[in-house]
Amino acid sequence: MWSAIYLTGVLASLVASVYFSIHARSRGIHPLASRMTLGKMNMALGFLVTLFGVNQFTFDELDTIRIVVALIMLLVGLINLFLGTRNYVRYKTQWQAELKKGV
Repeated sequence: MWSAIYLTGVLASLVASVYFSIHARSRGIHPLASRMTLGKMNMALGFLVTLFGVNQFTFDELDTIRIVVALIMLLVGLINLFLGTRNYVRYKTQWQAELKKGV
């Protein structure tokens, strides 16, 4: 069961991060919209790294190196997830304010 959830999560976050990365760098997109999309990309990558860290704990032999690597991956993934969410919310608010001024 865990392998199906893990594989689905890894594939979904990998596809989402590649899609958001390509979309954010396309021409003709507003800078705030691009930053919002990069925030989404950071959230997807944070989820991916967090899944890699959680997966390290599923192995039978847990040695010190594996635990340290898993904790580092969890920390980096959660920080990336938090900062991506923060950036997305911040730029979405600015984007909505700019749309209200323009109309």
